[in-house]
Amino acid sequence: MLVGQLTGERVQTIWLPPLPAAVTLDAVTGPVGVTGDGMRASARVAPLRVPVGLLDDPRRQWQGRWDLDLTAAGGHIAIIGGPQTGKTTLLRTLVLSLALTHSPAQVAVYGVDLVGGGLQALAGLPNVGGVAGRADRERVRRTVEEVLGMLDHRQEVFRLHGIDSVAGLRRLHAAGRVPELACADVVLVIDGFGALRDDFEEIDEPVSDLLQRGSGYGIHVVAGMLRWNDVRIAMQSNFGQRVELRLNDPTDSAVDRKLAETIAADLPGRALTDGRLFGHVALPRFDGVPDTDDLGGVVEAVARAVRASWTGPAAPPVRVLPHRLPAAALPGPARMPDAVPLGVDERALEPVGLDLFDQDQNLIVLGDGGCGKTNLLRLVAEGLVGRYSPEEVVFAVMDPRRRLREVVPEPYLGGYAGSARPAAGLSVGVAKELEARMPDSDSAEGRWSGGPRVVVLVDDYDLLTTAGQQPLEPFVPFVPSGRDIGLHFVVARRVAGAARGLYEPLLLAVRETGAAVLLMSGDRSEGQLFPPLYPAPQPPGRGFWIQRGGTPRLIQTAVAEAQPDAPQPDAPKPAGGVPVPGPEGGR
Repeated sequence: MLVGQLTGERVQTIWLPPLPAAVTLDAVTGPVGVTGDGMRASARVAPLRVPVGLLDDPRRQWQGRWDLDLTAAGGHIAIIGGPQTGKTTLLRTLVLSLALTHSPAQVAVYGVDLVGGGLQALAGLPNVGGVAGRADRERVRRTVEEVLGMLDHRQEVFRLHGIDSVAGLRRLHAAGRVPELACADVVLVIDGFGALRDDFEEIDEPVSDLLQRGSGYGIHVVAGMLRWNDVRIAMQSNFGQRVELRLNDPTDSAVDRKLAETIAADLPGRALTDGRLFGHVALPRFDGVPDTDDLGGVVEAVARAVRASWTGPAAPPVRVLPHRLPAAALPGPARMPDAVPLGVDERALEPVGLDLFDQDQNLIVLGDGGCGKTNLLRLVAEGLVGRYSPEEVVFAVMDPRRRLREVVPEPYLGGYAGSARPAAGLSVGVAKELEARMPDSDSAEGRWSGGPRVVVLVDDYDLLTTAGQQPLEPFVPFVPSGRDIGLHFVVARRVAGAARGLYEPLLLAVRETGAAVLLMSGDRSEGQLFPPLYPAPQPPGRGFWIQRGGTPRLIQTAVAEAQPDAPQPDAPKPAGGVPVPGPEGGR
């Protein structure tokens, strides 16, 4: 009765109820529905502030939406926690929340999943340009290189437009004044950051570069890891924000050891922010069902629904080299009259050409069996035949396995040798022709003044030089003057034994004079044949293109068209002014 007579406001409770053990993303962002701008959450958020869960601030007697701010403290975020504590769930929630609050023109996301494949379910989102799994090393490397290429491009855009900050970039991009960029911000999500140093060292340095330079150009790295020490000490300061889930050893906490000890093992998703506040990660779903059963399938369905509602352009996809490239897809003589297109490079997917008679002068191809060396020699020969007449170029072919017999048409063929002894005879015959072209010769001109360029096409060079034989040694004195006398070499050999074989007289002279190199599939045990590159297993046709003074580029060579059989001559005969000695000198 007395209680019923009391009036006035209820006394505020001292403690708010604890954070829930599970919550869905729509409970944080508000209802999700289809709008004129695709599927969107109803919550209003500032640019690059991403709702990811609920946050508890007991000092302020407040619980509410937890946002991760990609504009604060450099924009890089480290998510740290032991196994099965919710790291992948937080990354999924972050990416899905970005897709529900930002368009692909505002933010593009690229994922590298080095753990268990949990990020693959996000690949269908329009904001996601690609997710690379641990098993696909090529796509992992390409994803990081693609983002690094975006960073380099942004540096140039900042210079051209006089942009002085990321905020300025966002304003100009929203106004449509930076058409060079598909999106204002880019987020690289890495699950399993600790695997970089141990298993993916080829992308460790590029990721470090992104951490150092990316924040000033709208490139953000969000990384999930088991412990803070997975990040190199020199790089730790680049992560301006940290989120700690339950740690295996609370003493590893970089936020607060005592608070880290209070996170229970049976509460995956409970997190400690670097502001010493507890939060709980929302599940990446917006159906109101706080359940983790078949969460991967739910995320895939959510991603498909978001993609189906989006009608604009999606995030630019990660570009990867094709595994088979037909020669017909490369530019013809009209578009590349001086260079022979060999394939496409990985970064720009633009044609890569061999300028044998000017810039490159020679070509050395290294690769073990089945990598595509012979196909490349066929491609070079066909490209030269298609661009020059028999009066401009002639071939001396040395082919121990006899796989190039029908490649060079008869008018272009100066000589053919299928073993070491005929190759030595052919070398002597061609050397006599070259002697007349030398500047100090007794010819009337005293210098090469005409006649076709000589291309020495050698396949399986290592087979010709077995047992100490050097059938191409007569060429060695003429290699330094090759540019002046019209002498060029296209030589292929195995990677096995190349550490020693590259110092044989002919190859050493060719390398010192100037040569482009294609390093294809091989064994790493051969060492750094061309520092800093080690041979490595590669798909057929894949290799590193190395030109003097340039940066090595990974390329995919094209597949040459097979030529119809040509009639064999009864006897050897000269072509293009080059003598053809020996029993195998003709075709």
